[in-house]
Amino acid sequence: MDTTNIVETMIGQHRLLQKDLGLVAEELKNDEPDSSKIDKLLKTFAKDLGEHLKLENDTFYVELLKKMKEKGQDTTKTEEFIDQMKAIGDAVMAFLGKYSDGSSITDNMTDFRSEFVSIVETLNMRVEAEESGVYLYWK
Repeated sequence: MDTTNIVETMIGQHRLLQKDLGLVAEELKNDEPDSSKIDKLLKTFAKDLGEHLKLENDTFYVELLKKMKEKGQDTTKTEEFIDQMKAIGDAVMAFLGKYSDGSSITDNMTDFRSEFVSIVETLNMRVEAEESGVYLYWK
């Protein structure tokens, strides 16, 4: 794969993921949110997240570590960071698994709302950490 614009591609994916979650947040502002609409929005988010994680985990991080090792750099901290980012990805995927259909959202709306806020905060922290951290190492 051509990795010339990989960082720009991943940043674009970050914006798309944030937009996906923003649409869910908008629906949650309604007095009676439409769980089937939220479900569809989450499925779009899950698809977009899957594409992002595949690019990031299978290409970007692999190539980044390879580049760093070729330059003789210590990759210990970077590998720890990558593991932390993967753990966040796992937590987001667990949330999506827990709320995998409209009825699970409807039946647990109070929990869904609070967990959703936490997921958004966690994802935004991940985005910020990547964009101001390992993405800068690419160059």
